Amino acid sequence: MPAPLINVHTEFLFFMERVAISLAIGMMIGLEREWAHKEVGVRTFSIVSLAATLSWQISPTASYILMIALIPIITLVNWRSFTKDRSLETTTTVALLATAVIGILVGEGQLLVAAACGIVLTGLLAWKAEVVRFAGAVTIEEIRGAIYLGLMAIVVYQLLPYGTIDPLHLIDLRSAWTVVLVISAIAFTNYVLLRIYGTRGIRWTGLLGGLVNSTATVAELASRARTDPARLSVFALLGMLTANSAMLIRNGLILGIFASQALAYGWMSVALMLLASVIATSRIRIQDKEMAPLKIQSPISLGHALSFGLLFVLITLMAQIARKLLGPAGFLLVTTLGGLVSSASTSAAAGILASKGALPPELAGYGVVLTSMASLIFHIPMAQMAGRNSEVTARLARLSIVILVAGFIGLAAQALLFPHLL
Repeated sequence: MPAPLINVHTEFLFFMERVAISLAIGMMIGLEREWAHKEVGVRTFSIVSLAATLSWQISPTASYILMIALIPIITLVNWRSFTKDRSLETTTTVALLATAVIGILVGEGQLLVAAACGIVLTGLLAWKAEVVRFAGAVTIEEIRGAIYLGLMAIVVYQLLPYGTIDPLHLIDLRSAWTVVLVISAIAFTNYVLLRIYGTRGIRWTGLLGGLVNSTATVAELASRARTDPARLSVFALLGMLTANSAMLIRNGLILGIFASQALAYGWMSVALMLLASVIATSRIRIQDKEMAPLKIQSPISLGHALSFGLLFVLITLMAQIARKLLGPAGFLLVTTLGGLVSSASTSAAAGILASKGALPPELAGYGVVLTSMASLIFHIPMAQMAGRNSEVTARLARLSIVILVAGFIGLAAQALLFPHLL
């Protein structure tokens, strides 16, 4: 009995969908090669991608035969290029093989994976100059940092025990290491961005540096201003204010990752502090220009991870003990003091406790506000110790006080307008 017409049409449409996607991927990669003035372009890449998809539909063996058949084509392309200008088309030939594999993925039905791989491959080909420049700028310290991050995520995390390890059920090593991974990943990502874009101006430097380590950024900028106070003081002040704004954003991001429900508490205070900071920085008129990169070490190392994890565990223990002994005021006191050491780890501790139900979300939210305020205050003596410029420190202190006042106004306004959030 013949198959129903509707089934025949459905199978045909599914097949043609794969054909269309395969052709689109091949044309996208081939167009990039055409724009790069390569001899192998749109038609070749489209045909290879389509042939790989069709061969997989026939049988896997046909796909293997196709891959072998590509070897003479690759050899011919490289031979012609070598005889013409003594160069090899290595990137193009590898891209041709990758296109064939992507075509096989389409034939297997992995449409989303194939499309994503096609876009990534095209991007790598199109951004050759940027990729080469980035690779040339990468230091051995950054490579080691990426390796350490991988080891921390894949190896160390799997070796840690599940659940708490103490009789009071306060210390959870896996949770602590998760915090280390999240904070390290955020810091390392911004560190790489700082290395790429941090020389484009003081605003970029302050923003990205503040996301990595706001205290180190404030100290470094203040120290630089010592070499030429008359010219660099205003740049340092702008960078330090921008780093403070970045710190506020980073702490909110950390809290949101671990306990998004806590963001409803204290948001008005943070919003007003950010607004005051933006207004303050906008009133500083300078001609932004390229500058030397900050001397901030990579945030990824085994020692840094262990010290941050230990600090997180200590803050978590102190916060829970203080809350049990002194109530909410004890927790808020610990978070305020924690901001003098590390507002990032304190924010993470508040988020983790709130996510486990060990802490009300309102305490976590307001705790992060207070730890951010404490960090703003701590940056003032840090700037004086590093820069030894009383004028810059005084201006930073005055503007920081304005920002803090805006934060307290936000807390009061939220208490009046949204009493149910207290």
